[in-house]
Amino acid sequence: MVQKTPVVSVVIPCRNHAAALSHCLGTVMSQELDESFEVIVVDSAADERVAAVVRQHGQARIVRSTNPLLPGPARNLGARNAQGTYLAFIDADCIAMAGWLASALFELKAGAKMVGGAVLHGKPWHPVAVIDNLMQFSDLSAGRARGAARLLPSCNLAIARIDFALLGGFPEVELPAGEDVLFCNRAAERWDDQLRFCPGMRVRHFGRSTLRQLWLHQELFGFARAMYGLELKPAYRRLGRFAVIAPAVALKRLGYLAVRAARWQPMSLAAMVLYFPILLFGMAAWSSGFHRGCCTWDAS
Repeated sequence: MVQKTPVVSVVIPCRNHAAALSHCLGTVMSQELDESFEVIVVDSAADERVAAVVRQHGQARIVRSTNPLLPGPARNLGARNAQGTYLAFIDADCIAMAGWLASALFELKAGAKMVGGAVLHGKPWHPVAVIDNLMQFSDLSAGRARGAARLLPSCNLAIARIDFALLGGFPEVELPAGEDVLFCNRAAERWDDQLRFCPGMRVRHFGRSTLRQLWLHQELFGFARAMYGLELKPAYRRLGRFAVIAPAVALKRLGYLAVRAARWQPMSLAAMVLYFPILLFGMAAWSSGFHRGCCTWDAS
């Protein structure tokens, strides 16, 4: 990485993930790119351990918030401090695969307004982490073909800085979930089919590794989906107020995951069968959060 006026600014939000950040930074800093790029770590918890990790990677720089920030606002802060023409986002609990940044820049220069890529398993033999990833990233398999997409992951996303500003950045929601879906919906409304999935733009995500973490994470995702109406018809939100209906919605989602796995990555379908009890546990958490979110939304 050459320290010149950067063409790309890589933004990494980080909150109390110093150990994971070290691995992430190592893979980002080693990206091979003809153009110059900068790396910005947004420390939203004033964590000295995070600052120490950034100092170990001398060409990265840190931006600190005086107040704790959720992921969306943290990315927005990083973008405001960026100098590059393009922005690339990756999370601290991910690592970038070879060619990640070059693939993103190629797609943007080819005319895409926003691009995202595959999210692979960081722990491919860990049952809980695998299920956590499958439940989050079923549309983002390495087997998916290059082409138009509607939803792209905030942990693996790139966009021109001027377009990011035009969209107003990530919505500043009250939950640590859902802001990427709302952001993609806003982009899709403006640019229709100019959101692109790029298989070569790959990261590995280290999912939750305990059942307790899985429950809390998926319960939050279900709650956020209902509260913000993410890819959800109003009728489903109204029906979700009834406890007996929420599992049916979860079952519909389970079918969606299975279809996507069979279409793009049959090995993931095998993992769903092998780890089915854990998958049911995660679905129960998601269903519980969805029901709670529907009741909260209705009350508001």
